[in-house]
Amino acid sequence: MELTAEKFAQGMTTTQYIDYIKVNKEPFIQIHDNTEIPAAVLEYFDGLDQPVNLTVFTSDWCGDAMSTTPAILRLADASENIRLSVFSRDDELDLTNSFLPEHRAGTVPVFVVMDSNMSEIARFIETARTLVPAIDAMDDMVAQAAAAVSDEAEGRQVARGRRTAYRVNKAGEWGAVILSEFQQLVADGMARPPAERPAEGGTQWPPQD
Repeated sequence: MELTAEKFAQGMTTTQYIDYIKVNKEPFIQIHDNTEIPAAVLEYFDGLDQPVNLTVFTSDWCGDAMSTTPAILRLADASENIRLSVFSRDDELDLTNSFLPEHRAGTVPVFVVMDSNMSEIARFIETARTLVPAIDAMDDMVAQAAAAVSDEAEGRQVARGRRTAYRVNKAGEWGAVILSEFQQLVADGMARPPAERPAEGGTQWPPQD
């Protein structure tokens, strides 16, 4: 399985992907609209000598995708130097997994940055590594709220609602962190000789110190 130029051309735009979303569409749009692109991030991509190709493998049901995907799509649409192609991970599982280590097969979302020749520069997995403590704190808070509900099904519903609302409320803050880390990763990949690419970033699993 290979991500070719022909395959890249088959992906969706941001607008097409939003139309495609079946789950969490409203919070996705809210996070997308409220994401703040750091000036230094946009300046970096606008200053590239040549455009890069960004392939996004994402899923509308995934919590990390709810925060990370709209932020990166907003950046892609803001810079003429980012050519975007979005795929549903569930429709492209084998291709997505080809960019993941075996022990992380199925992880979503995955962002793959390539040059004009479709040679890989960087890959960004799941979300910003520096956000993990904040996400863990959110999960702890949500778990406590769910535990206070006697009915298990209702507790799960409370957890989903609170987690989604928290992600929406943190859109500006978290989006800036995600985009800064993504930009730094791409810069790292660009600085490497081709034989040492891609630069890899995002979360690690199992977590590493």
